[in-house]
Amino acid sequence: MGYKSALILGLLPQLLSASIVCDMSAAASKGDTCASFVEKWGTTVEDFQTLNPSVSCPNLTEGQKYCVIGSVTGGPAPTSTTSTTLKTTTKATTTTSSSKYEPTQPGVPANCDKFHLVASGDQCDTIEAKYGITDAQFKAWNPTIDEGCTNLWLNYYVCVHMPDTTTTPTVPDPTPTPPAPQPQMPGVVSNCKKFYKVKAGDNCYTIDTAAGITLDQFRSWNTQIDAGCTNLWVNYYVCIGV
Repeated sequence: MGYKSALILGLLPQLLSASIVCDMSAAASKGDTCASFVEKWGTTVEDFQTLNPSVSCPNLTEGQKYCVIGSVTGGPAPTSTTSTTLKTTTKATTTTSSSKYEPTQPGVPANCDKFHLVASGDQCDTIEAKYGITDAQFKAWNPTIDEGCTNLWLNYYVCVHMPDTTTTPTVPDPTPTPPAPQPQMPGVVSNCKKFYKVKAGDNCYTIDTAAGITLDQFRSWNTQIDAGCTNLWVNYYVCIGV
């Protein structure tokens, strides 16, 4: 048994008599050890064992929940036979460049100059799109967030900008222009926006009246229609608006 484990075991009676208040717990994944588990949460093995005195490191049980943020209060002071001092309060450490933005996710750099408060429904990609940053930037500035973005903490601040970082504004994709209907009468202007399909019995007057346009407009948008409007083609499209 290692030296650190021996110290924790030496403190076990005092930890069990103390009051542990757990603010957040998380389940261990397959293959997790104490060291790999606490790395995700920005704390230490010693603090983890203080909050979970019954755990025998290094092995953890897959699927079992363990306390990762909490406090230890009360209990007798440690005896003089150990060189380790029991902390009266143990919490995962977070850093922030301003007390205005607290609490922060563990691992946020001290020089972060822009923050986002995680809200219900937030995901890494939605936060990144909002601030015009890449996934690589977001993960670098919030190093304890895992690859699948499964450990965003609700109502905690994450870093979305660092000094001297260039962000890319999000530009929406242009709305594609629907293709013009076919077939068209010869001579339809290229900037036509509104079309009408000629039916049997139609003439320029009935089409103009229904569309609310003048004959001059109709003929200027359909340049191959003759002066007498005798060459309308049934089942072909004509232009009735630009």
